[in-house]
Amino acid sequence: MTTGPWVTFTDPHAVEALAKLDLDYVVIDCQHGSADLGSLLPMLRAAALHDKPALVRVAANEPWQIMRALDLGAAGVIVPMVNTAAEAEIAASAMLYPPHGERSFGPLRPSAGAGFVPGDGPVLLVMIETARGLAEVDAIAATPGVDGLFVGPIDLALGIGAVRDGNVLKGISAEATLSAVATIAAAARAQHKVLAGAVFSPEHARLMTRAGVRLQVYGSDGQWLAAGAKAARKLTDELAAEVDA
Repeated sequence: MTTGPWVTFTDPHAVEALAKLDLDYVVIDCQHGSADLGSLLPMLRAAALHDKPALVRVAANEPWQIMRALDLGAAGVIVPMVNTAAEAEIAASAMLYPPHGERSFGPLRPSAGAGFVPGDGPVLLVMIETARGLAEVDAIAATPGVDGLFVGPIDLALGIGAVRDGNVLKGISAEATLSAVATIAAAARAQHKVLAGAVFSPEHARLMTRAGVRLQVYGSDGQWLAAGAKAARKLTDELAAEVDA
């Protein structure tokens, strides 16, 4: 089992604060977070200061975004919304130099030069988070160069109609969603690939663990900051009540 948070801020200090903790990795989110490829380098350096692997979720399955993240030193790339084996091949090709892929050579950092030999370099996780991706998951998992499948439970639940009345947290734990995760897990096992996924609560993490998700991304810098602030407010209110008693 491994775990680490999403990093949604662009501040390297947030990355460094998380990298100091006993976590397995950090995941810099360029899809839904504030980070973009322009802010990525100092964030990756902050993780490297503490020998913490930093994965990057790119904004889209575009080769130039994948190559740029690799050149800047990402330990791995998470590619969203992969729906077919052909789309998985596009992502995989961007990870490796010729003759195995189409990555352009020009690493900006010494740590970013891997990628000449399949299996010897940054990892590629492709996200299965749509009804179409679920239908094609066996072929996606079998794509050479794909190291693992990453379950995007909220989009997956939305895509298969498991969300009712806008309650996404209930939808990700619905029977239909968990059945879909089991299908993705079976595809990953059949190809000896990693199964990763986002988790949203201790209960959801347990459900995903039972389904076979071993690389988990839990929480974010923003969520953890808010949780700490809420705890401080609660403590202050309790102390105030004691003083006034």
